Amino acid sequence: MERREGARRAVNMGTMIEYLSGVPGRKVTGRVRDVSLSGLYLEMPNADLTDYARLRLRFGPGGNDAGETRIWNCFVIRVADTGVGAMFENADPSAIDGLLDLLREAPGGPQGEGIDPR
Repeated sequence: MERREGARRAVNMGTMIEYLSGVPGRKVTGRVRDVSLSGLYLEMPNADLTDYARLRLRFGPGGNDAGETRIWNCFVIRVADTGVGAMFENADPSAIDGLLDLLREAPGGPQGEGIDPR
């Protein structure tokens, strides 16, 4: 059953993922593969994640690019073989840093690679 509340937009953004519950403080890298007004699909190692685990995602320009780092807090609603489906903690999309700008970009436009997690 599809539980998503908004149309998805395919993206390919690298992100640093910090666990806020389960194993608080643990950090892993992953990729945001699609995003909507209510949540996202995150490709990541997920062996120790369960539904409702809280995560903080950090992403922004990679390399020497200028720009600000974005931070999104979310919680897991579905664990899959290759990652997790997550909902944003804040239900107001305009309060999620940079989300509306990302969703307004023209389809097929350049996609940010995100932060270099090294």
